[in-house]
Amino acid sequence: MGQWLGNRQIRCNWATKGANSGEDQLTSDSKSIADVNNNFTENAKQKSNEDAPENNPLYRTVYVGNLAHEVTQDVLHRFFHALGAGAIEEVRVQHGKGFGFVKYSNHAETALAIQTGNGRILGGKPVKCSWGNKPTPPGTTSAPLPPPAAPGHPAAADLMAYQRAIAMSKMASTQALMQAQHLRQAAMGMGVGASQAMYDGTFQNVGASQQQQQQLMYY
Repeated sequence: MGQWLGNRQIRCNWATKGANSGEDQLTSDSKSIADVNNNFTENAKQKSNEDAPENNPLYRTVYVGNLAHEVTQDVLHRFFHALGAGAIEEVRVQHGKGFGFVKYSNHAETALAIQTGNGRILGGKPVKCSWGNKPTPPGTTSAPLPPPAAPGHPAAADLMAYQRAIAMSKMASTQALMQAQHLRQAAMGMGVGASQAMYDGTFQNVGASQQQQQQLMYY
């Protein structure tokens, strides 16, 4: 202090906070903005993770891709039923497009079906199982599907229709047999009456002939 620098005398003193207040404020604002951005990013990531199908209990549908053309709804139903992951409520196949959907009764069963079925061979091709892209609306309930019919065996509806047709055929046969019996009995009744009439007519003719013979012999 008091020294000369060039043609000017210099002065030295303690630095104060106010001298750099503008710079400090800028640094503080920048840090606050960065904190807000980081918090927003973390919140967005957390929200995204909560809405992801694997974490959202409203997702109950399996997307099944890479299906062979010959895979039908019944074939896909038997395939997932054999996995034993849970109760199946709906099976749909988009024919000609190579994919379908299988809906389960809850989220845990769906997750197990995806893990168990992914990569398995169906119709000569490995199927690709993943989460469906739409959640099931809250409060939606459906009755589980009945077990699928085994290959080569008629479905339950077809079997019931077949049994109903057999029962109706038996009823028709019984009615036809009863009608035949009535007709036979009626024919037998007519035969007895006709025989009686023929007997009475013959007996009368015989009696008249004998009387005529007796009269001739008397004369």
